[in-house]
Amino acid sequence: MVAGPLVRVVEAGLGPEAQVRLVVSRVSDPAPLRSAWSSSGAVLEQVGERLHATTTVEALARAAGRSLGADEAGRLDRDLRQTIAACTGPAAVLILPGGRLATDVRPAVMGILNVTPDSFSDGGALYPGGHPGTAVDVGLRLLSEGADLLDVGGESTRPGAQPVESSEELRRVLPVIEALAGEGACVSVDTSKAVVARAATAAGAAIVNDVSGARDPALLDAVAQSGAGYVLMHTRGTPADMQRRATYDDVVAEVYEFLADGLERCEEAGIPLDHVLVDPGLGFAKTPEHNLALLRALRQFRGLCRPVLVGASRKSFLGEWLGRADPADRLEGSLACVAAAVSCGAAVVRVHDVRPTVSVARVTHAIATGHAEWPVAAMNAPTARSRPGA
Repeated sequence: MVAGPLVRVVEAGLGPEAQVRLVVSRVSDPAPLRSAWSSSGAVLEQVGERLHATTTVEALARAAGRSLGADEAGRLDRDLRQTIAACTGPAAVLILPGGRLATDVRPAVMGILNVTPDSFSDGGALYPGGHPGTAVDVGLRLLSEGADLLDVGGESTRPGAQPVESSEELRRVLPVIEALAGEGACVSVDTSKAVVARAATAAGAAIVNDVSGARDPALLDAVAQSGAGYVLMHTRGTPADMQRRATYDDVVAEVYEFLADGLERCEEAGIPLDHVLVDPGLGFAKTPEHNLALLRALRQFRGLCRPVLVGASRKSFLGEWLGRADPADRLEGSLACVAAAVSCGAAVVRVHDVRPTVSVARVTHAIATGHAEWPVAAMNAPTARSRPGA
């Protein structure tokens, strides 16, 4: 658990005297802070141990200085200012082996390669038939359509999915990773197993996308030793039982606090924080209503000071909203989530349908920023000749 106060910015104005809507949690004793803060004119509500307020940065800093110990007040002040800067400024950059993902310039598109026989999205079209050639060819096509990086997974994480042996997962992903990395692709491996992470990063994967929520110290150690990037995702339980655990009092607050705790575990394990992305885990131990709440609150997760990855593509909650059982028939819903995510400052969108996603992301980014440029996002990205319009 994060030591000391944690600040989550709901909405921020510009400047130290601008009004800010925020939530403060994990204060050792919230009563003195609440009293001092109220006297400054802040509009306050206490919900459990969390203080919800509309205030200014300076009013909170003064209240903390009067009511908390020096260390706790100092941490709260630093956290508040860093959080507001992260929410209102450009997205953080992700450092990767041999390069960086320039998410401070524009959002990156991650194309999905499910090398499994039981993928929810394509029914196992990439495995086992034609392995690994079929998956490699699809990966190259996704790069030609504008994907900045590719996420290769060898174990289904759909609700109810059962785990596979490490040896089988390695048979599925390693030839694909080696081939795509050999072509200059920036590759992520979607795994929660330390042995797979070690072999995949040795084969050229630059990122480990861990859907387990950083619960395995051995996996974190493997990432730290490899120097790879790391996706810290919120979840509960395992894919086999996670939907039975989708119970929250405040899903946005609880997911935010989980990710804040996870960042501390990453740092303690030796993973530099500038190597980490955060993912609220849409569809993982979430109801459709939880997913909607998280999508509406995406900008708040920028306050964790790390790039935010969003993966809504073809997921079942879109099927429920659209009345479409076939995952392949959820394109419009997936693209709507991409537009919402990009407009809220998401750094990476993880998708099956790359070409339309790039178009939507480019236009949304241009509207949000006033800039139409779409430069290469990764220094270790595919060569320019593989990109549209090159």
